[in-house]
Amino acid sequence: MAARSASDKVLKAIRDAEAAAGDDDARFVRELRSLYLGATLVSPARTLAIVRGRAAGDAGRRIYQDPRFIRNARNLARRTLAGVRVIGGSKTPPREFMDCVAVGARQWGCTGTLIAPRLVVTAGHCVDFATRVFFGSSVKGKGVVVKVKRRIRHPKYHRGGKHNDLMLLVLEDEVKRVHPRKIATRAQIDAAGDGRVVGFGYTDANGTYGYGIKRQTDIPIASTRCDGEVDGEDDSVSYGCDVGLEIVAGKALLARDSCNGDSGGPFYVADRSGNWLLAGATSRATDLVKATMPALQAA
Repeated sequence: MAARSASDKVLKAIRDAEAAAGDDDARFVRELRSLYLGATLVSPARTLAIVRGRAAGDAGRRIYQDPRFIRNARNLARRTLAGVRVIGGSKTPPREFMDCVAVGARQWGCTGTLIAPRLVVTAGHCVDFATRVFFGSSVKGKGVVVKVKRRIRHPKYHRGGKHNDLMLLVLEDEVKRVHPRKIATRAQIDAAGDGRVVGFGYTDANGTYGYGIKRQTDIPIASTRCDGEVDGEDDSVSYGCDVGLEIVAGKALLARDSCNGDSGGPFYVADRSGNWLLAGATSRATDLVKATMPALQAA
């Protein structure tokens, strides 16, 4: 009942924002946040806000000056009305996104994606405790744990900046009951206006509780290649992303996003048939408190 009530509030806020904004996409985003967040007590347990970046002061307001982002945000909201997107965040349905795994050692602390029977991709900064992975919906429930045989961090990881926050985990055993996720092509990533983040991360802004349950939320994309500009500044300056290497996406609508513990987790984009493809791995917050994902792409 509580989940139904929250969903109804989201849909009502979208409809009211549509009516108030007319053709003004920027106003739509502002109205939606005001209508929903202003009327709803968003407790830390229900928010998936990124907290690993700088607080969104004057710089944070620049997201509303990025025409790519506000256009994609409104389109995402409209698809939510149509029932094909998930603004607001929720637990993943049973048996969905089984390729998304928890990553850790004695304790779980990151997320990853199965891309081959013995291969998981995650974030490079998770290297110190990536000794096993968990397949399942909750680390406290039923699932399968597979040990990691070898950790291979990107050879240019953080060389000269924040580049290439990626790592491959070679598993000791093949995973036979979970289908590896296919990787999106460059063209498929460029065609996407939004995507879905999935992870086991925390649900409070301080990263202290909520880790261990697989959750999902859909977020708008601001930049698929970090090669555009916002208000006269290059994306690399505005968002702190790496040109040609990262996707910038997240937050802004209903304060839902990836969080601590989602690091390394999948960012999926949909192909023309609605199939989810792996586009990137969650890395960090940007200067505007939006997610930055090293892009993955198939040849």
